Amino acid sequence: MQLSLSLKKWAIDNKIWEPYSWKIFLEKDLVPFYKQAFILNEFYNFLKSEKVCGKNSLRDIEDEILRNKIRVAIYGGAENPATSFAKFMYEYFGIRAENASTFEESIKYYESWGDSIKISVHDKSWIKSIPIENLVSKLKNIISEICSKIGIRLSEVGIQETYPWSPSGIIKPDLLLPNPGEKPEKLISLINEFRQKAVDLSIGINPFITFVFYTRIIPLLSLMKFLECDIDKLTKLANFLGLNAYSMIDLQLVSLPTKTPDKFIFVYDRMYSLTNRLLELQKNLMNIEQVAEEVYSKFIHEAVNQIHINFEPWKGYYEPIFTLLNEILRNKDPSYQISFSFHIENGKIVKIERTELPSKIELKEFLIKISPIISAGIIDNIYLGSASVSLYFHQPTKEWINKVIANEGKT
Repeated sequence: MQLSLSLKKWAIDNKIWEPYSWKIFLEKDLVPFYKQAFILNEFYNFLKSEKVCGKNSLRDIEDEILRNKIRVAIYGGAENPATSFAKFMYEYFGIRAENASTFEESIKYYESWGDSIKISVHDKSWIKSIPIENLVSKLKNIISEICSKIGIRLSEVGIQETYPWSPSGIIKPDLLLPNPGEKPEKLISLINEFRQKAVDLSIGINPFITFVFYTRIIPLLSLMKFLECDIDKLTKLANFLGLNAYSMIDLQLVSLPTKTPDKFIFVYDRMYSLTNRLLELQKNLMNIEQVAEEVYSKFIHEAVNQIHINFEPWKGYYEPIFTLLNEILRNKDPSYQISFSFHIENGKIVKIERTELPSKIELKEFLIKISPIISAGIIDNIYLGSASVSLYFHQPTKEWINKVIANEGKT
């Protein structure tokens, strides 16, 4: 699989198990993105503030320069409404004449009432959909955690140590708005850079985020072979990313290091781990820029198409598993996440959902077999109970299972 080979080389070359190797990700990716998000959030809050929306009318804004800028934001370029700055501000930041239900209506209100209109912000805007305040908080928490784990202070990466954790070199919100006759270059450039950074940080593009995605659920032995490292390095990586080791025999949580890595699987902590925080970031990225969603989906499909697995012996052994999975999927919408519950006795799969399997397959063997598919993203989550394992499938699941069946266990 080409993806694995290129990601493998990158991970080994960068000694990804060393916490300090993540400093470059912090400085070149996360902090610049945080700065962009912080400025946009400040700008959005400024537009919603008492200085703008808190006035009874546009003419009540005391600062003449600001009043002129808001007038440009609400009506700038109205002679060409479809490409106007006012439409841009309406769609991206929600700024409008109060009670206007559309951009066209906002323009008409201003043309009828002029500076007597009251300014407001609607909640269907691009900035609201991200949502920007949540993103700023999320990024700050990720940056703080990585700084703590590699032993540096926030100030060393250009962020204020206390609330509001401002990044250095930020621009004041009002300076992003153009004066009459000016082009909105500062604001447009900021948004374009922000959207591009969202793509650059996406799973399938950014090697750090992609590595986190690839290793979020993976047998220890598979990861050890992938990184060509020993258990001590693997333990260091697990502690950094928040990967918990579970027995594939009795499903119990164990402490690392271990002398028998072939018996355990890493599953990320879905509440407090750095892995969880970084994976959740992908949702924000896709809200910022549709290309990020397209990249993510394409990455999974291409990765799955490159994976080759032999489910042998097929007849009477793996065939019943895939036949049953296919039957369950038959009446399911493949665009939604679908879960399958594998019931375990003495380390072997005995039932899927309520159906008994004719042959009992070792859970360890099955999980190691399907680990490339998990890493590629078909299996989104895995939950280990006291006597069962729930696998959550999504993306091209049905297509992949049909391919396995058609090729009699070979993909």
